[in-house]
Amino acid sequence: MKKRSRSGNGQQSCSIKSQGTAVNSAGPVASRLELSCIYDRQRLPIHAASKPKDRSERSSSTPRAEDKSDPPESRDRRKLELRLFYYYITEAGPSLAVDKDSSEFWIVPLPGLAMQSDGLLYSMYFMAALHQARGDEANKEQHMKICHTYLDMAVREHAKEVSQLSKDNLDILCLTSSMLRVYYFFKLKERSLQPYYPPTEWMRATGNSSAIFRQGWPLVEDNPGSIAFKMITNVPTILDDEAREGEENRQGLLHLLQRQKDHELEDWDAEVKEAYETTLSYIGGIWIAMNKHESPGMIGKKLIIFPMLVHKRFIDLVQEQRPRAMAILAHYFALLAMLRCFWWIGDTGRREVLAIAEVIPDEWQDAMTWPLQIVEEQIVFTGEEDARME
Repeated sequence: MKKRSRSGNGQQSCSIKSQGTAVNSAGPVASRLELSCIYDRQRLPIHAASKPKDRSERSSSTPRAEDKSDPPESRDRRKLELRLFYYYITEAGPSLAVDKDSSEFWIVPLPGLAMQSDGLLYSMYFMAALHQARGDEANKEQHMKICHTYLDMAVREHAKEVSQLSKDNLDILCLTSSMLRVYYFFKLKERSLQPYYPPTEWMRATGNSSAIFRQGWPLVEDNPGSIAFKMITNVPTILDDEAREGEENRQGLLHLLQRQKDHELEDWDAEVKEAYETTLSYIGGIWIAMNKHESPGMIGKKLIIFPMLVHKRFIDLVQEQRPRAMAILAHYFALLAMLRCFWWIGDTGRREVLAIAEVIPDEWQDAMTWPLQIVEEQIVFTGEEDARME
């Protein structure tokens, strides 16, 4: 058995070929501030570029009313934040990089950018505490308490910064929203599945952050040195609709679009058809990429941004618990199960597939054959194997 390894630059490498070990940690308490509300507007305001202030400039301003719930300024707080900052640089940050490309912005430039943004700085703190919690069972409750304190502070400050979206702060916003997505994946991994409800809160919360990338792209498309440019172009499907939604991608999944038997005749219109087709194309495209031996890092990035790119009507169909939508979602989670080596994903895919299989009607069980096969065989993608989706 090949074990999980770290490459020389610190990022995780998916190389497990047989059974993985799930991270055993209690579920985090929901944040008092919901990420989804930040991006709910039809269009984010874009402001003229201006030089971001560093923390020394901002600290001279009058304390804001909403900051009263923050931990009081003290020697203990300063020491805690210094420990979290150091831990992020040495442990948590490197663990977020899924490949060499992403390590370039998760590790080296991020601490410097955090000096210009409270939202990003607090994100470093909550991510450090979250990473500590998954490896320190004895003190997990305390680590998670610290995580949620700084999570709330990060979301609050991120909301303010999003309202001032500009060329100068786009790198910061992209990094902050990406760390918040990691938290939501971790929250998904730890959630209770009894009784089972589809994870539409997670899908909407992480999906709505696509507004930053889509509306920020025109600001950086001529600046290949920016982090936002690299984050977007490192995953070509973000901008390439045909690569993401092309009809050829879903050829191996057409059985999930059949409408012949009585149980398959759900309410149907052009939007529902488009939602199912484009989602299947995205999932099928990832499977094709796996069979072309694309790197686990690239596959991981495509799976991570699935909620950002999936048709919003599909999320509605999942929330309605339509069996077809649930079966399609199970195919996504089966792919995610093959990337359990990332600590913040862990056993999520397997858990969700098995839970969906428990609640989906009997007449739809045939649609669950492939997802169940993947999780029961505990297949982990290494970038080397060929397989069939059927």
